[in-house]
Amino acid sequence: MSSENQRVSNSATDALFVFADNNDAFIFADDDGRQPSNEDDITSQAVPNSPPAPVAVWKVLIVDDDVLVHRATTLVLEDCTFESKPLMFFHAYSGTEAKSLIQAHPDTALILLDVVMETHDAGLQVVQYIRAELHNHKVRIVLRTGQPGEAPEASVILGYDINDYRLKTELTRQKLITVVISSLRSYSNILTIENQNSKLTLALDHLQKTQAQLIQAEKMSSLGQMVAGVAHEINNPANFIYGNLFHTETYVQALLKLIKTYQQHYPAPVKAIQTTTESIDLPFLMEDLPKLFNSMQAGAERIKHIVDSLRNFSRLDEAGIKPVDIHSGIDSTLLILQHRLQANDNHPKITVIKEYGQLPLVKCYASDLNQVFMNILSNAIDALEMGTQRPAQCIAGDGEITSEIFSQCPLPIIHIRTEIHDANKVLIRIADNGPGMNESTLNSIFNPFFTTKPIGSGTGLGLSTSYSIVVQQHGGNLSCSSMPGKGTEFVIDISIQDPVKVKI
Repeated sequence: MSSENQRVSNSATDALFVFADNNDAFIFADDDGRQPSNEDDITSQAVPNSPPAPVAVWKVLIVDDDVLVHRATTLVLEDCTFESKPLMFFHAYSGTEAKSLIQAHPDTALILLDVVMETHDAGLQVVQYIRAELHNHKVRIVLRTGQPGEAPEASVILGYDINDYRLKTELTRQKLITVVISSLRSYSNILTIENQNSKLTLALDHLQKTQAQLIQAEKMSSLGQMVAGVAHEINNPANFIYGNLFHTETYVQALLKLIKTYQQHYPAPVKAIQTTTESIDLPFLMEDLPKLFNSMQAGAERIKHIVDSLRNFSRLDEAGIKPVDIHSGIDSTLLILQHRLQANDNHPKITVIKEYGQLPLVKCYASDLNQVFMNILSNAIDALEMGTQRPAQCIAGDGEITSEIFSQCPLPIIHIRTEIHDANKVLIRIADNGPGMNESTLNSIFNPFFTTKPIGSGTGLGLSTSYSIVVQQHGGNLSCSSMPGKGTEFVIDISIQDPVKVKI
C-alpha cells in the first residue's frame, strides 16, 4: 500500500479502517518517549465525496505530558486531511492546560488525551470537565494511555463519555490515522446533524412566529398556503427517511443473518474477532437493532401524520366545494394550535372536550371553513389566557372532566360539539369557560376592525371574516352567546348539501 499522498475512495477507506498495514510501524511501541521510525513515510489521506463541513480546519488537541508524544503524533498526522480540510494542532502538557485550551476552543473536533499526567487521573478529570461543566458533547475524545492499569478500559468506557480508548503500545501509524479519520467523520456527522437541526429549529420558529402574525392579522388564506408549502417540503425528506428505513432494516437483517451464519460455521473464531465481539457487545447489538428500527419507524409515521394534518388544514387543492369530514378539519386546526393549548408559566393547560356527533360528509369550501375554526378557536384561547388563574380542581369522580360540569369547572376548557340539525343542517358549537363578554361587546364582535385585544395583538378582522365565510359563502349562520363570568359559545350552522352563496 503506497503511503505517498494517498487518495482513497469511500469503499477503500472503509477497508482501511478494518485492516492495518502489515508493515506499519508502532509509533508508541515501548511508550518510552522514542521518536517513531520511518519519519518520511507519513500518510496523507483525503476522504472525498463527504458532505461539506462548516469548518475551515479540523482542530485537534493533543494532551500528553511527554513532549516526544506530541512530536510523534504531529509527524504522523501533519499531512493528513479529511474532506479536503487540513488539521490544526493545539498542544497541552497537563490536564490543567487542556481545560484552558478546550474552553478557549470549543470548536475542537478531536482530543487525543493521555490519562496519567500531573495526577493518575488527570485525563479523566479533563473528560468530566468537558462533558459535565462545559457541556461539550460534540468533541470526540480518544484516550491514549501507556499505563492501562491506572485506568482499566472497562471501567473507563462505562464511567466516562469517551469515544475511543487505545493503548499507546497498539497504535501504529496507520491505526492512529484510522482513529483520527473515523473520529473526524463522527464529528463531521454531528455538525451536519446539528446544522440540519438548527435549520429545522429556525424554520419551525419562523413558521410559528409567522403563523402567529398571520393569525393576529386574520390573513388565514396566506397561512393556508404557507402550511401547505411546509407540509410539501417536510413530506419529501420524510418520505425519503420513511422509504429508506425499510431498505436499511433489510440490509441490517441481512448482515445480522450473515453474522449468525458465521457463528454457526465458525463457532470458535480467532482471538481478534472474539475481542471485537466482546468490545461491541454483539449479542446486545443484535437484539437491540430491531428495536431501534421499530422506534424510527414509529417516528417517521408520526411525521407523516403531522404532514397529512397540515395538508388537511390548508386544502389548497380543494378550493371548490367538495364533500368534507368536518371533524377532520377541526382536528387539523387543533393540531396547529396544540402549542397554545399546553400549560406554561402564565396559564394552566387548556383542556379540549370533543363531543362529535355522527355527521355525514358536508359539502363546503374546506379551506375557508378551516379558517373559521382557526379564528374562533384562537379567540377562545386568547380569552382563556386573559382570564384569571384557576385552581387545579373540578375533576369528576372518575378523574375525567365531563361536559355536565363544564359550566361550573374553573379549569380552562374549550368544548366542541357537533350534531345534525333539522335533517339537512350541521351545528358546530365551540364554547369556552373564559371571562365572557358584556352585551355591548357581544353586539360588536362581527364588526370589521372591532377588537378587545391590546394594540398590536389583533386587527379585529377574524370574526368579521369568519362571518362572511359562513353566511355569504355557505349560506349558513354564525351566532354567539356570552355573559360576563359565564364564558362564550359560537354556533356555526351550515347546510349538509350544496351551500348557497348569499349577498349581504
